[in-house]
Amino acid sequence: MKTKISEAIDANIAVHSAMANEYNKVEPHFRPESIKRVKEIISELSKKTPLTNALDLGCGTGFMIDILKGFSSKIVGVDVTQPMLDKVDMSGPAQIELINSDTGSVKLTENYFDIATAYTFLDHLYDLKPTLINTYNSLRPGGVFYADLSPNFYFWQEVKSLNTAMEYDSIVQREVNAVLRKDEEIEQQFGVRKEVFQAAEHQKHLKGGLKEEELITLLSDIGFSKVEFIYHWFVGQAELINNQSIEEKKRFEQADLIHQYLTRARPMSRNLFKYVGFIATK
Repeated sequence: MKTKISEAIDANIAVHSAMANEYNKVEPHFRPESIKRVKEIISELSKKTPLTNALDLGCGTGFMIDILKGFSSKIVGVDVTQPMLDKVDMSGPAQIELINSDTGSVKLTENYFDIATAYTFLDHLYDLKPTLINTYNSLRPGGVFYADLSPNFYFWQEVKSLNTAMEYDSIVQREVNAVLRKDEEIEQQFGVRKEVFQAAEHQKHLKGGLKEEELITLLSDIGFSKVEFIYHWFVGQAELINNQSIEEKKRFEQADLIHQYLTRARPMSRNLFKYVGFIATK
């Protein structure tokens, strides 16, 4: 009899096997501005601590691996979907090891890695705790765990509270479609049943996103000494940065300014950000 964890793993393998060939083209985090943002975060971390040995959890086709190549000499990537791992670019000076395994049960060297990353991944887990414990044990004292682009519970609750029979401004309607109809889009584009896609993103579709307070408690109980939260992608940001009537540089400057103000307004503003992430220190 399958467990809920194994069912989520099987769903992820089915979804991402179907998406593997097109993944880098259809996922927005592969856009230049997204790569630039994450590079800047990793660069800042590298100024505070060496990132020689890196672990990337749910590495997929290598989004984080490609970025970590500029900072780390050894990178271990873990993912349950072999067709995604087959797409990872192994070139460059860094030594790269890929492991086809579940991140909660994979055997990792303890007290070894300088940094662990989990980008647009944690919501794919049925249970966060095994992976977070495994990550903590694999990091050396002072090592950092950077997770990002996970669905923000407060944003999802706000969208779900809207009356979908009403017509909203385009910046709101865009997010309604992204939150409530993404499973239909994936089914149409890749032939993956909606129920399978939902099971593959358990923390998002079935639990409603990741909640800051719960993550703080979980990470602290596991042993992380410091947790800094990151909120990303405010409602309307997509329309602003794609507004061709505004010069490109100015668009991104305006988006950055709005982001800064909304970040300062937390926690009052956190329901306006689509994604949440964190940097946790062992």
